[in-house]
Amino acid sequence: MLESSALTPARPATSAAYTDGHLAAARHAFSSPDRVALTASEKAALTSATEPPLRHEGLKLARWTLGTGPRVVLVHGWNSRGAHLLGFARPLVEAGFSVTLFDLPGHGDSGGHAASVVHAGRALRALATHIGDVHAVIGHSMGSAAALMAFAHGLSVKRSVHLAGPSSLTPMVKGLARAQGLGPADAAAFAGWVESFIGTRIANVDLERLQHGLRHPGLIVHDAEDRTVPFAASQALHAAWPGSRFEPVTGLGHRRLLVDAGVIARSVAFVAERA
Repeated sequence: MLESSALTPARPATSAAYTDGHLAAARHAFSSPDRVALTASEKAALTSATEPPLRHEGLKLARWTLGTGPRVVLVHGWNSRGAHLLGFARPLVEAGFSVTLFDLPGHGDSGGHAASVVHAGRALRALATHIGDVHAVIGHSMGSAAALMAFAHGLSVKRSVHLAGPSSLTPMVKGLARAQGLGPADAAAFAGWVESFIGTRIANVDLERLQHGLRHPGLIVHDAEDRTVPFAASQALHAAWPGSRFEPVTGLGHRRLLVDAGVIARSVAFVAERA
């Protein structure tokens, strides 16, 4: 065995380190969100709305509820937190809804260090089960994708709003592999690691496998110049969802959707339609 292996040129240590480092970076980028603290104004807005943490898969999920009436759940994106959707809360409360915001696993004030769209989808389903009846969901970025997962696995709502969200996991995994400079072999290894981490095939988190859950009216909003989530993801979601309305916007990028008065007003009006 020693002689046989000696005939095979060893990969230089520097090359191995390069590959291992890039794979590690890709794994970290996929699974380890940055934790963002509450600002003083966000803390003040949520002080009277704090609810006991929801226990979920060994973690405590921070949550807040404002107002009374049919329940609307707001779901934040990657490297974000529930408070970043506070701009939607007051208009929804004024329209007669109760609003629940929560921090996804590994984000904000919730427990855990690892996360993914699959973790987020399970957390949303757990929260909805605890609440009992959810009128609508508004999701931004990964929060939108988490909602698609939750709908496909039993969460039923009257309406949902999807702001700049990915609609399939496969292109996101491939895009991250490219961004981290992974070659074909390492990209395949990374994809295998992703499937182990999320506990299912990547294809099971693609729109083709999720679209059966889209049985209610939906509003899709996306900026064509979004540099974080491709505009094509929302185009694909709209094409696969007969009950959806697609409203492209300009000049807002990926995150300014959350503070734009027009987007907020259209989202609230859509949620309130036929409520």
